[in-house]
Amino acid sequence: MLVVGGWNENAILQNDIEVYDEASDSFVPISGATLGFPNLYPGLHLLPNNILFYTRTGWGHAGGAPPASQDSSSYFQFSGPTVGTWSPVASSTINRCKGMSVMIYRNTCPHTRILVVGGCDSSGGGINSAAEIIDASFLSPASAWAFTAPLPDTDLRRQCDAVLLPDNTVFVAGGVSTPSSPCMLFDPVTNAWSPMADLPSARMYHSVMILLPNGKVMMSGWASDAPSGTIELYSPPYLFKGARPTISSAPATINFGQQFTVGTPDATSIARVTMVRPMAVTHQTESNQRVIELYFLHDHVHPNNLIVTGPDGGSPHSFAPKGYYMLFVLNYAGVPSVAKWIYLQ
Repeated sequence: MLVVGGWNENAILQNDIEVYDEASDSFVPISGATLGFPNLYPGLHLLPNNILFYTRTGWGHAGGAPPASQDSSSYFQFSGPTVGTWSPVASSTINRCKGMSVMIYRNTCPHTRILVVGGCDSSGGGINSAAEIIDASFLSPASAWAFTAPLPDTDLRRQCDAVLLPDNTVFVAGGVSTPSSPCMLFDPVTNAWSPMADLPSARMYHSVMILLPNGKVMMSGWASDAPSGTIELYSPPYLFKGARPTISSAPATINFGQQFTVGTPDATSIARVTMVRPMAVTHQTESNQRVIELYFLHDHVHPNNLIVTGPDGGSPHSFAPKGYYMLFVLNYAGVPSVAKWIYLQ
């Protein structure tokens, strides 16, 4: 377990890194790995190659605060159990304090990209709506952020939420201070944004948005025009494209790289099988999201079965960390099933 950022009992931002050692039941500082950019909720993403990427999102210096070294994305690599180094990538001029980032996997190049949306400067001003994306498949100091297609709306977003959907699109909501704020959907294949239904409430500070096993999105938390206890449910476009496929059977537990059987009466119409990491959100931040598309075959002996291969990636399994996932099957229209919970070990 790696611990980064936060602040101490005196409300001073921390820039050290520690790793938890099970053998000694203690936290050990990582030498050579001091952050140059203290951050309260740093936007960190564990990449498939065991590299940790910092997106500049969070609640620290990610918004143009001097010095310039505190405003750069970086990636961290271990060179030993308790030794590692940070390397910067090309800087961005967009304010990302209180922004949101997600990691997008694909089975074709570029395999790993990171999308960043919204943010402000360290004082809470300088709000933006710009979205940037970076190819994190092979990082180097020359790696650079590129703007996505412009967002169709002009609303400035600070403390917005973003959720990876089971079809690997990205749903963005909240972060706009007025009610009926527009929601957006990002397609990582076309790099294009589409406007979605407006969010009835203004959701910003302490807002929470998560993907549910039924494929819908739940949003709650801070709202300026309603009690904080309200919950709103969003139905993505894929729920209006026809009948949903179903999963009739799936194992409760699988091992890394294991072949397993998924039963579905809709087997001949299934185009994709995905595993989605469940979410845990604070201050609209959740950087552990991942949608993993699995390799599968149609079982011609048992036509209602799919033979699916679980993710591996090799130790330490940074591509798909051990734990619970939501297993979805999607048909050729892109409609997902209701998920089955599965434990990867």
